[in-house]
Amino acid sequence: GQNMDVGKLPGVRFFELEKNIGRSRIRNRLAEMAVYANLLFLDCDSEITSDQYIANYLSFCDQQLVVCGGTMYNSEPPEEPEYLLRWLYGISREQVTEQIRNLNPYRSFTTNNFLIPKSVMLQVRFDESIVRYGHEDTLFGLELKKNGIPVKHIRNQIIHKGLEISREFLRKTADAIENLVTLLHDGKINREDIPDIRLLRAYEKICKFHLDGIYLFFYNFISNTVMHNLLGSNPGIFAFDLYKLALIAQLTRKYEGRN
Repeated sequence: GQNMDVGKLPGVRFFELEKNIGRSRIRNRLAEMAVYANLLFLDCDSEITSDQYIANYLSFCDQQLVVCGGTMYNSEPPEEPEYLLRWLYGISREQVTEQIRNLNPYRSFTTNNFLIPKSVMLQVRFDESIVRYGHEDTLFGLELKKNGIPVKHIRNQIIHKGLEISREFLRKTADAIENLVTLLHDGKINREDIPDIRLLRAYEKICKFHLDGIYLFFYNFISNTVMHNLLGSNPGIFAFDLYKLALIAQLTRKYEGRN
């Protein structure tokens, strides 16, 4: 019933799709339907903490640039241990100051809290061939870069509230890495884009010294320990990195028919 109430607010149009058409298509559809020149995208599992949230974006309207507000997480860890890994990842990798985000503006682009002119959004668009979860924001950031659209990061964070349990987060991570490998092999992500993607930078380093096979051999011995850590009550971000590196190595070898 709450959804119906939202639709009654002045200036609000509420839509509910019959089925999930994917994160890329829905964003493009919303942009096409929008009636004004500036679009603010905000994920539904966000909490706004500042009464200046809209005001902070207003001065950037009608400029040909994209503005990212950033993400924060609750400073207190969640009480339920099954949410710890997602919270830990958020705190250590996603909660980044605007100064640091501005050092690599395209690399730091995220879709959960950003302002974009409608004209730019309809020019660049999210790649609708990406139906599975993961890396549509990476690709959109790269497209903005290729189109010469400036990205500016400001201090206007929302708190990401929608944490997934560890098992679900690992599954979504695996989906995202599979997507990444597909995008790479389909040429949607090029070799010159690799520095902008953290996981690909790490993977390229081990491949440079032909260590991917040795790494997988080594990971085989510790995989149970790593999973036990990630699904336990004291997960480590280093273990999560080991898990992701093993996944991209396995999937790439499978893709290239080397398994």
